[in-house]
Amino acid sequence: MKIGFDAKRAYKNFTGLGNYSRFILKSLSQNFPKNDYLLYTPENSKKAVEITQACNNLNQETITPEDVWKLPVMSSIWRSVYQGVKHSDSHLDIFHGLSNEIPLIKNKSTKYIVSVHDLIFCRFPELFNPIDVQIYKLKMARSCREADQVIAISEQTKRDLIDYFQIDPAKIRVVYQGVNEIFKQEVSIDQVQQIKKKYGISERFLLFVSTIEKRKNVQLILKALKERQNWDMPLVVIGRPTAYLKELYAYIEEHRLQNKVIFLHNVAFEDLPTIYKMAHVFIYPSYFEGFGIPIIEAQQMGIPVITTKGSAFQEAGGQGALYGNPDDAEALIENIELLSDETHRQTMIEKGFQNIRRFDQRVISRQLMQIYEEVLEPSVIRRPVLVGN
Repeated sequence: MKIGFDAKRAYKNFTGLGNYSRFILKSLSQNFPKNDYLLYTPENSKKAVEITQACNNLNQETITPEDVWKLPVMSSIWRSVYQGVKHSDSHLDIFHGLSNEIPLIKNKSTKYIVSVHDLIFCRFPELFNPIDVQIYKLKMARSCREADQVIAISEQTKRDLIDYFQIDPAKIRVVYQGVNEIFKQEVSIDQVQQIKKKYGISERFLLFVSTIEKRKNVQLILKALKERQNWDMPLVVIGRPTAYLKELYAYIEEHRLQNKVIFLHNVAFEDLPTIYKMAHVFIYPSYFEGFGIPIIEAQQMGIPVITTKGSAFQEAGGQGALYGNPDDAEALIENIELLSDETHRQTMIEKGFQNIRRFDQRVISRQLMQIYEEVLEPSVIRRPVLVGN
């Protein structure tokens, strides 16, 4: 089978959409090595270990623009429009748009699949430029309508696709995200010591990992810290800064929390497992996400999780997380203090390990390959062999 992917995010983004894309590309390449995988991207100049591991395997080929299409504006058009012409040249069986869209031009002999991550721009349009909201809506509506199959990364996203775009439920399949293999590694004492020195942090802290924006709700953790000045655990916040960071700094200064909060904005991906492992608890108080990949990263590293009710968080965290209202600081305080009991903390860690089994890369890649097979005509299908089976 020859399968193409919109790999722009895999090469360019180092947060949610990029992590998802790299996970899919690496998992399929490893577990179904007899297929040919073509990765279409406007750029592939970045050299990072996670890109190398996911996008440079022997059964993968990277396709980039040529000639005038290399220009910044033209490369964007190439991705959205002209890329579909290249599918015809490549004789693809399947093309999978990994981040919410497929090209405007389609090859008639290729089947198209699109992964949809969230509809935050519909739920919280005030967080986006109004013009961008309309563009996102048009692109997603067309991609879901024109695709042969829609993959939602959670039941929450599936419900939103039905509610906001009236997509036929029978056309949508839910396939969860998985956790990168790097989070399955053992963490040594030497690694812990190196991280302490590199980032100036000690063990046993509250941890938040995600883009630092209002929707992610870091402010709830700060409110808990304000109410519990006697806690001996600082908060470590890891993520890309936005303009919202100024508001957080103002709150920290107003309530004299300067010695309680550490912001780290340029943490290397390979350092994240050790930082998770050093934490006392991972807190993800976001108002809404399509899934919530940091939840399962923390569980994979053996760290208890506190997150919020609603959205897709209970789908991700399962029985291995504690939940509370995203506006209820007292509930967060109660959950944090509940985990001060080591017996209860270990119970939650074990539940997290049980929960994470659902997101193994072999499970998810098998689910995707089954969908690929089903959208092809029976005469075209060549059943893949999963490595190790």
